[in-house]
Amino acid sequence: MFRAQFLVLFILYATKGVWMMAASGGGGGGRITPDRLGCLDGIVQEQQPINRVNTTLRLQQLRVAMSATKLVRGAPLKAYIITSDDEHQTEMVSPSDRRRQYVTGFTGSAGTAVVTLNSAALWVDGRYHLQADQQLDCQWIVMKSGQEQVPSISEWLKSVLSSGDRVGADPKLVSADQWLEWRSELAESGIKLDAIQANLVDSIWNEDNGRPKPNPRPAFIHDIVHAGQSWQEKVGVVRNELKELGLDGIVVTALDEIAWLLNLRGADVPYSPLVKSYAYVSLHQVVLFVEPLKLKVAPIREHLDSDRCPREQSVDLCVEIRRYENVFTDLPRLTAKANSILLPSRYAYSGGVSFAIYETIPADKRRTSPSPLILLKATKNAVEVEGMRNAHLKDAVALCDFISLLQEQVQEGKEQWDELKVVHSLDEYRAQQDLNRGPSFSTIAAFGPNGAVIHYRPSVETNRVIDNSSFLLIDSGGQYLDGTTDVTRTFHFGRATQLQKEIYTRVLMGAIDLATLVFPDSIDDTRIDVIARQHLYSAGLDYLHGTGHGIGSFLNVHESPIQIRIYGKVGHHFEENYFFSDEPGFYQENEYGIRLESILRVIRKTFEHERDSRYLGFEVVSLVPFDPYLIVPELMTHKQLHWLNHYQAMVRIKVGEELKRQNRMRAFYWLMSKTRHITEPCHRSRSGATGSIISTSSLTFQFIATVLVSVQLLAVAPLMS
Repeated sequence: MFRAQFLVLFILYATKGVWMMAASGGGGGGRITPDRLGCLDGIVQEQQPINRVNTTLRLQQLRVAMSATKLVRGAPLKAYIITSDDEHQTEMVSPSDRRRQYVTGFTGSAGTAVVTLNSAALWVDGRYHLQADQQLDCQWIVMKSGQEQVPSISEWLKSVLSSGDRVGADPKLVSADQWLEWRSELAESGIKLDAIQANLVDSIWNEDNGRPKPNPRPAFIHDIVHAGQSWQEKVGVVRNELKELGLDGIVVTALDEIAWLLNLRGADVPYSPLVKSYAYVSLHQVVLFVEPLKLKVAPIREHLDSDRCPREQSVDLCVEIRRYENVFTDLPRLTAKANSILLPSRYAYSGGVSFAIYETIPADKRRTSPSPLILLKATKNAVEVEGMRNAHLKDAVALCDFISLLQEQVQEGKEQWDELKVVHSLDEYRAQQDLNRGPSFSTIAAFGPNGAVIHYRPSVETNRVIDNSSFLLIDSGGQYLDGTTDVTRTFHFGRATQLQKEIYTRVLMGAIDLATLVFPDSIDDTRIDVIARQHLYSAGLDYLHGTGHGIGSFLNVHESPIQIRIYGKVGHHFEENYFFSDEPGFYQENEYGIRLESILRVIRKTFEHERDSRYLGFEVVSLVPFDPYLIVPELMTHKQLHWLNHYQAMVRIKVGEELKRQNRMRAFYWLMSKTRHITEPCHRSRSGATGSIISTSSLTFQFIATVLVSVQLLAVAPLMS
């Protein structure tokens, strides 16, 4: 009987993780409720999350502004929409442009706030569900986009407003596509969306109450040694695209497109080397709208041949410089003789032109479609391809050197480490590498429960000490003159549980399967996401973010067009020499997070007997090892283990040689231990899933039934003897 009781207890223990994980991974429960964290039944509880911001005064001031008839130029507004955008629909905006963050207290990069006279709501995607619940005070409703029963912004406004009510927004900070969609949907209920020229957040947020000043640093030239192509050649290619489309010109508002086109970089946006500007490119003219101080360095005007402009010639190119704020008055005059002007529409990470820019061009001249510069920029030339490889090698050296120190000191207790110290120190290690120009985004260093917040950023309030009791997730990247990097690895400096190792392995298996995928070029990015999720799905698990994004070359860390999102509504096709991320993960709320991210390059795959289709595959560019001590090889297939051992060996050789060259021997010996060959297990099922304690529910039930039969046999055995 003792053995029978022991087996029953073992069943309960072994399957506990299955039920808990399945429940947390199901993603249900999308109902809207005021019962948020620390806000039970709409009552503010005494104990609040330490990173929560009190927005009472800000909301009061904004509602006063909404009722100021002179400011809104008409009847009082019943609702005001605040996007995360700047005038260029940039994903990561300057601190002085973080209006939505100021009003809400929410620091995530994406989200849209709506304030009415009686309510306030914020829409966020799956990356930010936990973070928004923590940071928003109890006056806010968290609209968790993607969950069932969560209304869209228009649906919610129609439910709380009445016919004849007026909704306002700044037309410079909303894409034309989004504006037209909202306007049409609200009009169905007789609600009017009005363009409010005076930004209401600007009326209550200024330098006296903490608004940062714009970065004064000037622009600089991105040398052709790293760009691989002159700006004159790029303008020629764009003009050919315009001719093929039957267009007279294009208004370029996306900052990364302008930076790429003219081989200019700057410091107006944190982590991305961009210059706030607009550009107009016609078949005979190139005009750049930018603050004059940004071009005060003489070589830039020489680089653009601007002192010989304006002139309208198709050869001997020059770029005419005009003041940034003149774009709205000058565009109508510049396009007066044109018949058709392309106003780029929303596409992947590119927001398209703002509604304010859209309105400057007469309706009969407007043509809308994604900017042709998106695909031109995404297709890296030979110089950029080599630069991206070099940047990722240097980045791996910095990360391996840092992690070798961190692991040693945490395990030996030599020095105390916390998340903020990790962020600061890792930035310093990257800065030691040649051509580094800082991080490519704010480093995510998330220990234990903080790792479950998908886009967590450590702060003084949330900072955790790092020890050997849980996972440490580090998602970071660097900007180098020759490329942009983004890599995530998850570490455990103690003893991970078997369950944690299995989840880590399933995440890794998904990453490997995506990296080894070969497919026809007709397959778009939304259709391959399931490849990376399948091993989590088979255990009833999932994650609430996309699996991949495009990445630029000394530009944005998130670059159009690639968005590997199973929930994506628009597919984007791959082309050779696109670079993008492969980053599946898993997040156990209040416990830990696991994410493994590498950058892949799209390559052509050729076969001896291939037919009409063109096939593509991927080449891994990131060079940071996966932790062999967190891998359960029994779960993996022969193909997955072969790829893993080949990858680890490649990292061992390439990064090891560079570590020795830079005399970083501590990191070299750490790398040797992390890239050891993993021997293939002798016994494994065809699926490679032998021994999993988080197998599919059907296998779990089979396991339980088998053990229960054994328990019954053990129980009756004494009676039979």
